[in-house]
Amino acid sequence: MNLPSFIFSIFLFLPLLVSAKIDFVHQVMPILKKNCAECHTDGKKKGGLSMNTRAEFLAGGENGEMAVPGNIEESWFLELVESDDLDERMPPKGPGVSPQQFKILHQWVKEGMVWEDGISLGSSGWEPKLKPRVVTLPKARNNRAHPIDRILDQYYQNKKIPSPAPTKDRIFARRAYLDTVGILPTPEELNEYLNDQSENNKQNLIKTLLSRDIAYADHWLTFWNDLLRNDYTGTGFITKGRTQITTWLYSALRQNKPYDQMTRELIDTEEEAAGFINGIKWRGSVNASQTRNMQFAQNVSQVFLGINMKCASCHDSFIDRWTLQESYDLAAVFAEETLELERCDVPTGKMATPRWMFPELGQIDPKANKNERLKQLAKLMTHPENGRFTRTIVNRVWAQLMGRGIVHPVDAMHTKPWNEDLLDYLADRFAKDGYDLKKFLLFVMSSEAYGATSDRLLKEPGENYTFKGPVPKRMTAEQLMDSIWQVTGTNPDKAEAKVDRSPSLNSHNAIAKKRLGKPQAINAHWIWGPDTQTRKIKLRTTIDFAIAPKITSFLATCDNAFVLKINGNYITSSKEWTKPRYHEIAQYFKAGNNLIEVDAEMFGGGAGFIAQFIFGKGDQKRIIETNKNWEFLQDSEWVAASEVHPYGSGPWKRPLENAKQTSPGSNHDGPAIRASLVKNDFLMRSLGRPHRDQIVTSRPAELTTLQAIDLANGELLSGYLAKGAKNLSEKLNGQQDFINWLYEHSLGRKPNAGERQLLQTVASDSGNRQQVEDLLWLVFMQPDFQIIR
Repeated sequence: MNLPSFIFSIFLFLPLLVSAKIDFVHQVMPILKKNCAECHTDGKKKGGLSMNTRAEFLAGGENGEMAVPGNIEESWFLELVESDDLDERMPPKGPGVSPQQFKILHQWVKEGMVWEDGISLGSSGWEPKLKPRVVTLPKARNNRAHPIDRILDQYYQNKKIPSPAPTKDRIFARRAYLDTVGILPTPEELNEYLNDQSENNKQNLIKTLLSRDIAYADHWLTFWNDLLRNDYTGTGFITKGRTQITTWLYSALRQNKPYDQMTRELIDTEEEAAGFINGIKWRGSVNASQTRNMQFAQNVSQVFLGINMKCASCHDSFIDRWTLQESYDLAAVFAEETLELERCDVPTGKMATPRWMFPELGQIDPKANKNERLKQLAKLMTHPENGRFTRTIVNRVWAQLMGRGIVHPVDAMHTKPWNEDLLDYLADRFAKDGYDLKKFLLFVMSSEAYGATSDRLLKEPGENYTFKGPVPKRMTAEQLMDSIWQVTGTNPDKAEAKVDRSPSLNSHNAIAKKRLGKPQAINAHWIWGPDTQTRKIKLRTTIDFAIAPKITSFLATCDNAFVLKINGNYITSSKEWTKPRYHEIAQYFKAGNNLIEVDAEMFGGGAGFIAQFIFGKGDQKRIIETNKNWEFLQDSEWVAASEVHPYGSGPWKRPLENAKQTSPGSNHDGPAIRASLVKNDFLMRSLGRPHRDQIVTSRPAELTTLQAIDLANGELLSGYLAKGAKNLSEKLNGQQDFINWLYEHSLGRKPNAGERQLLQTVASDSGNRQQVEDLLWLVFMQPDFQIIR
């Protein structure tokens, strides 16, 4: 089999992203504004033709279609603007369109009339309200009581369309994992969810995932890095013209810091967050719109209000109502000196006054010093009556989960949403819930709308979009790499991001308060699977509490390595059996059922894991020790573990007695390094990870030819898969259902009969490294792997 050719053929059906040569905003829009706007925008529709938006232009007028993308002959407006007949020519007054301008319009039509979403020639008569709006919920229909579903059921009824059917449980679980923590469910996690028949199983899963604060921060760091243009390398770092905010940002995510507080700290110069408003000091001379002062105006308005000030930083905006004066006035809030307005780099003689765009909520004191002005702006931005602030962030998060915003694109918040009630309800609820991002994620993901079958859009719907369920999303570059590393065990060894990934941000304080003393008498057994030559195994046990324990000691070691998780959260790990782990870990247990999981590995020779948990003190003390009551995962089923030796016998003697108490997370290998924590590389760049010298609020939704080639032939990916094949051929050697395991882990399902037949011809021997590598190529190149359905 010519595997690279086969893999590349997988991509041929995928849509390609074609770059237009004509720049609509700077080449086409000025022509249309000058020659067409007077009669066909802002409520004027001569001949029934409106040109406020692309959709309205393509809808035509009284004489039918005026423009057909890609079709010169059918685009009648070209004939009218070129005509020499003054009774027919458009526009009827003035010199008309020049030959050079006509060439631009001709080429624009030929290239498909690219006209970016959110850009309009004129107003359609809709302006977003500034203040929040309280929405009265419609009555529930068909027992669908969630507020989102109540609003959407009314929407479906008005549209005369059925509500979307729920998606399959397997698809939901994979979607939820990738959306909350950015990695795949393991086959064990997936089957645990599938076997959970409780009424609130979906909500319970989401709560569990959101409680994994490290994995949550690792994943959502990508979104916030893009939005706040934060990175580890690139423009400005070498010359000290740019600083990171990574440490502050990661901590804010782990702590689930309220969004309004995050915003105030970003604007009001929290020291570790100051890199955001300080922007980038470019080397050499730059145009007036790219100074740090103007970057401030552009970044603050775009990130927090969904307002595009880039156009208005050079001249009055072509694309919305913002002016050069407003842009410079906002920049003056940050500036140390008085700013003179420059229009297209030409000084105007007009001076800026520090103020912002919505005086209805209050205004900035122009006489105040810079620090005080920033403090005032931070307060105004997060003002309870600033509905634009809350609408913008809930729309961004909705787009991350659903594949498309309620307002699209997300930086065009002057655009009418497809459902105003839904957007206003979510914004109001988010504020009332204390600007809690995790709570908002749980709220949206608990709706039947989120759990619905995905709606595969065959073409870009423009303004005619109707919500019929989540839109399938391409994995981000980080999600794709994390998932490949997760399945193959090839995560990088070192993170570039300077962040605290220890199990508890307050772990050192906890240790100071809860000294454990010397380990107590140990009656545990070394345990393993029935075959002590098995290199990697999974072990587990559970414990129930009526009340969460206030003190818990954990003492363990493994020949040779182990990773401990409690309730899905990484706690500690070790690769040296002679240095046992001894921690106070009460904070990781809860009232109710608790799951203790161990991934254990031996590198050669003897194999065994031993542990002791002591909960509470005195008469209330409970002890869990490793013995045959623990379970071992064998061929996808949990069976009783095997007791290898009682403690004190066997090759290990007594390594636990002299253990020293440390904090979970100190002197440990830590959770696997994630893609969001490492430098950008050629592979991730080709998959859409940006340089982040500009704010990025959405990444390309489609795969380009270059990306397909990089995926099929790139050296970086080839290296990961070769290393992964080595890891998996050792792990899966002799495992009869390794194809099932790989499919369940990667795709969330088992292969169908046709797939299994093909895959078995590629990899009939799970111990054959080359066959496993070929199998990895086939699985990871599938759209089912790379798309979040």
